Amino acid sequence: MTRASTRPVPTPPPPNGGPGRTTPTAPGRRWSTRLVIALLAGAALAGCGGSMPKFDYDAERKATSKYSIGPGDILEVRAWNNDALSARATVRPDGYITVPLVGEVLAAGRTAIDIANEVANRAEKYYTQKPVVSVEVAELHSYRVYVVGEVARPGEFTPTAQVTVLQAIALAGGFSRFADPDDIVIVRRDSFGERRIPFPYSRVVEDGQLRANLPLQSNDTVVVP
Repeated sequence: MTRASTRPVPTPPPPNGGPGRTTPTAPGRRWSTRLVIALLAGAALAGCGGSMPKFDYDAERKATSKYSIGPGDILEVRAWNNDALSARATVRPDGYITVPLVGEVLAAGRTAIDIANEVANRAEKYYTQKPVVSVEVAELHSYRVYVVGEVARPGEFTPTAQVTVLQAIALAGGFSRFADPDDIVIVRRDSFGERRIPFPYSRVVEDGQLRANLPLQSNDTVVVP
């Protein structure tokens, strides 16, 4: 099987734009833009050659699978066999939600598990036994990712659920005919600073190395040179 046979066929952008915002690029600037993107990708992939990049995708996947909640997200707080503690709450601009009995709970920047544990701990004093609490993200509104470079519709996207690298590329309409999928990188800004994570497209699509198809964090940028 050749690599070319597995790459998505580029699709033209639909009339009136697509799901993300696109900034037009003047023809004379195409090569300078491609050079900048290639340099970003090359910095992450230097020394990797054609083999699987030396990166701990399993550890990264474990970290990114826990969505960090943000303002505007809608949460479902449920307490087993206890409607008095259950609620549907929207994360306010100040980052807090209001939970019955418990009151104000900080939600922004935390995971659903963290919030559930705090609600259970603070509600324990009202019951003979500690309540069993779960928190689920019912609707995402703070989540956004960016896809730039050689795709049909580069721009910002606001999916209603957390997406992987391949799903983000699909949202952007697939590759353009100039794309070099094996040099894709994810630019991520987190507590470790700005990082560039290599995405081995052919290894994922052709060889089934799905652990490298990472879930994207909010504000991640997928760079397609």
